[in-house]
Amino acid sequence: MTLLSALAADPARAAVIVDFDGTLAPIVDDPPAATPLPEAAATLDRLARCFGRVAVVSGRPVSFLRHHLPVDGLTLFGQYGVERSVGDGIETVPAAARWVEAVHRAADEAEAELPGLFVERKGTVAVGLHWRRRPDLEAAAVDLGHRLAGLHGLRLEPGRQTVELRPPLDVDKGTAVEELATGASAALFIGDDRGDLAAFDTLTRLVDEGRLTHAVRVAVRSSEAPAELLDRADFVVDGPRGALRLLDELVALVV
Repeated sequence: MTLLSALAADPARAAVIVDFDGTLAPIVDDPPAATPLPEAAATLDRLARCFGRVAVVSGRPVSFLRHHLPVDGLTLFGQYGVERSVGDGIETVPAAARWVEAVHRAADEAEAELPGLFVERKGTVAVGLHWRRRPDLEAAAVDLGHRLAGLHGLRLEPGRQTVELRPPLDVDKGTAVEELATGASAALFIGDDRGDLAAFDTLTRLVDEGRLTHAVRVAVRSSEAPAELLDRADFVVDGPRGALRLLDELVALVV
């Protein structure tokens, strides 16, 4: 794997960045119950010992990621980059604070309007409207998400059998990956959903601008993975176990 070898050639200047849901953790019907594969933390620990920067960038809150991935040296970006781990604390993008009440109202209104829909309050800065357990509510949930986003000035983000409402900030997985890849000579990102396209775009742009020498875009295949993500990937792996096997292969090139 020539592209992986390029990262391993100078591991101190390489960034390894992964998504959580669908990449380290299988997708489940009850989102709060999602857990990473048992071997995920050990794989990330080995990576963190070998590479200059290892990070998880997810739509989950940092507190959730920290609980499930207690790995020394692992950088955590949550809420698509609105939150990040800083030592033992959590730092939130200051501009998100003014949207907390809007997110709270949108969550309350979603619960009131569609009682059968699972409304996931993701900390204070995002809310997800999930129809995985009620596929018959998909059209109503999407319509409600659009209406609440317009009413409260929030951004609508599509996901796997869900839409999320979050502050309309210029923050996404792409901006998170750009920050994490700054100063690196090579970077890898693994993801499985539409929101990960921004990370792919950023890696492509950083190479085009000469700010990265090598970039590796990895898509995790599933029945729900968007075709565009699979088409644009340098590698495609099958499910979270395939993602971990790829990461273990990367470690093996260094140790």
